[in-house]
Amino acid sequence: MNKQGGSIDLARLAVYILKRIWLVILCAAIGFGVMYYRASKAPDTYTASGTMFVTNSNPNLVNYGYTSTSDISSAVQLVNIYSEVVKSETVMQRVLEYAIEPAGENGNEEDILLSQKYPGLTTDDIRKVISMNSIHETPMVQVSCTTTDPKLSADICNSVLQVAPTAIKDVVTAGEAKAQDYAVVPLLANGRADMKKGFIGGLAGAILACAFLTLLFMMNHQVEKPGEITDHYTPPILSYIRRAKGSEKDAGAYLLNEKSDMDLVEGYAKLRMNLLYTLSEKMHRTVLVTSAISGEGKSTIAANLAVSLAMSGKKILLVDADMRRACQSEIFYYDPNASGLADILTGSTTAKKAIVSTVWENLDILPAGSMPSNPCELLESPTMAKLIQELEEQYDLVLMDVPPINIVSDPLALSSQAAGTLFVVRQEFSDHREIRRALVSCEMTGLEVLGFVFYGEKLHQGKYYSKRSQRGYEYYNKYDTRSRVIGDPDNPKKKQKQ
Repeated sequence: MNKQGGSIDLARLAVYILKRIWLVILCAAIGFGVMYYRASKAPDTYTASGTMFVTNSNPNLVNYGYTSTSDISSAVQLVNIYSEVVKSETVMQRVLEYAIEPAGENGNEEDILLSQKYPGLTTDDIRKVISMNSIHETPMVQVSCTTTDPKLSADICNSVLQVAPTAIKDVVTAGEAKAQDYAVVPLLANGRADMKKGFIGGLAGAILACAFLTLLFMMNHQVEKPGEITDHYTPPILSYIRRAKGSEKDAGAYLLNEKSDMDLVEGYAKLRMNLLYTLSEKMHRTVLVTSAISGEGKSTIAANLAVSLAMSGKKILLVDADMRRACQSEIFYYDPNASGLADILTGSTTAKKAIVSTVWENLDILPAGSMPSNPCELLESPTMAKLIQELEEQYDLVLMDVPPINIVSDPLALSSQAAGTLFVVRQEFSDHREIRRALVSCEMTGLEVLGFVFYGEKLHQGKYYSKRSQRGYEYYNKYDTRSRVIGDPDNPKKKQKQ
């Protein structure tokens, strides 16, 4: 089961909830606290009880010793009927008007009705506090009343016991009831269950939190694990690249250099080798680097892949073809206003003049240039096709940092001029719906997706790269002539050349 297919992957849901167990605990604590507080502040209650004997008009019931099983069963079944009869509005009104203290009792000259003794008492109030239940599957019925006043509980219960038999006889002809024991005023309050109610509240809070997290899980379409890519899409994952936290602050500081973590270097090395293998039978030597939406790290991937390819001895040209939002100048620290691709396509300059050299011997950059009003038309023009052909003759590989596919159609305009595209997917950021939409666009225009690059902060690539092996890698780099040509990470701007 998986949420992309309309069902739930229970294992992933469990992991999702466990990662947010603090929310479940918090909601459980709040639920416990609220219910415990309400229960502790609730007034004490008192329950008064009396009994009635129910018959089904069979003379044998007069002598309980000769009562048949069928007679008892019939009487028990009548309890539910009697309960509804007693709680009817007519009977409740008679209970309310019952003389709870007849004239002459306690020195009163007139009958004192229940409604007079307790002003404000209504039939709805009585209906809510009384209950009738069969005692151990016998014809005995217990009538109970629970209120916050012990005297009121007893008075209501006795009023019901007095009124009920007559009302039952008038309505139900199949049987009758007789008061057996009358209620007495309870001396002790009912037992409190503050802790029990607190635990019920805590359980309810935890269940609500889990339900809320399940809803969020179902609504979450972000890519969380590489397995989601391999399970749902055809193109392979060419490499897993760990994303440095806070990389948006200074993109240039995250270029590959002699202090880069070994797993990061190896991630780009794997991407480089897989890409070269994929291109071995391709006619074009131009590769696009794109994503579905902005913010997924395509420009960083393109820059570091270009560095990795150059370090391997390949002659590389990195083209900033995102003319609407060029950002390679922020990574390689060259003049953002320099002439570039747009100026070449409009005839304002030539490729030879626009290409920028870098500190890497085999890496050149073609800036985006001035932002044109019609980037897509320029990219699909014959001039662009001719330019790509010329660049492929000069370089082993041309990498083009192009805009996201779902934002503009610029990458699709290059579909016939490129070998294909690398598709960058950012962990816990990229949306499956956007990925599917982008892949459909690629398929419709004939742009081949060479593979995915999985880019994330939470990649676990095993324990192979320990601190000891990392120190060994740095030691090795001191004697690696290729590594020493990388720009100074402390001030890379000093190392760039135009």
